[in-house]
Amino acid sequence: MTSVPPGAESWRQRWLDPAWQASALGWAERELAALGRSIVGPVEQPHIRPWATAFRLATDDGVAWLKASRSGPGYEGPLLMVFRARNVRRVVLPLAIHPDEPWLLSDDAGPTLRQTRPAGDGDHDLDAWQRILGEYAELQRSLEGDDAVTAMLAAGVPDGRSTALIGELDRLLDDDAVWDLLSPVEAAAGAVARGRLRGALPAIRAAADELTSVGIRPSIQHDDLHGANVMVGPAGDRFFDWGDSVVAQPFATLNVTFNSIAHKTGRRLDDPVFEPLRDTYLEAWSGVAPRSALVRAAALARDLGCIHRSLSWERAVMGLAPGEMDGFDDSIAGWLMELADRLDGPAWAGRSV
Repeated sequence: MTSVPPGAESWRQRWLDPAWQASALGWAERELAALGRSIVGPVEQPHIRPWATAFRLATDDGVAWLKASRSGPGYEGPLLMVFRARNVRRVVLPLAIHPDEPWLLSDDAGPTLRQTRPAGDGDHDLDAWQRILGEYAELQRSLEGDDAVTAMLAAGVPDGRSTALIGELDRLLDDDAVWDLLSPVEAAAGAVARGRLRGALPAIRAAADELTSVGIRPSIQHDDLHGANVMVGPAGDRFFDWGDSVVAQPFATLNVTFNSIAHKTGRRLDDPVFEPLRDTYLEAWSGVAPRSALVRAAALARDLGCIHRSLSWERAVMGLAPGEMDGFDDSIAGWLMELADRLDGPAWAGRSV
């Protein structure tokens, strides 16, 4: 294992370091051997990001994957162990997790939704999204309750519930390092957004309190649910890549999902196609609150989800070596700028923002 301290040199350099690779792949090989399996083909490393990397391992019993992460999203393995202990359905569970490192070993679970069409545009399949969002909502409902929340927080999953979330927004607004990552072109707009969010903090806090009052209990919130993070193989739809997830109001998940669908399909977020997708998702909570309250809660949660995304990017990129953020330098402040823009939307009508 390389002795270079995190942040002192490139994490990309670490992922490509032969000594580090030998350590990680040696662990994977031993875990596979304990399962009666051997690596029989060349090892590929198709995913290399500063915050994580993945190796494709051809074994004598199918393909396996080794994923390694920085410490920021390193709670994914312990969270998956919580899923296993609670018999959570429709998730890709690991073959093994390293006891001391944020390393996961998993079987290949089939193609992603994005890969189900030859052009890689499976995200366009809105019928599939209707099915997937209903299944995902049921997964979230299975992880409600104090015992599930306690277990997930104990596994290291960030606390994104109302009080913690607004406290983190306050902290981000005071953190010059976050805003200094904006390019000179973006800096002026960033300063305007930062000032507006400071002034709107009481209204944002009130909105978060209103969201809590609807009665939707906290659960897991994937926070990166798009077409490349849903497997649609022979075992049915399964969700994976939980390194951005938080314990939070569950509806915030629609932020990334709808943004991704809109981006991939060239639609605006106010396109009517999103209404049936939202309603299918909310059906799982139909006995908890009236439909009108659920719809309003979904709108507020999606907007407040911008804070979750900002925090997720903070965990991913802060502490990386200069110039190593792969063009995502502006993502932490950028998502807060997005929230400032959304304060002009219908979910905030009548509020002092």
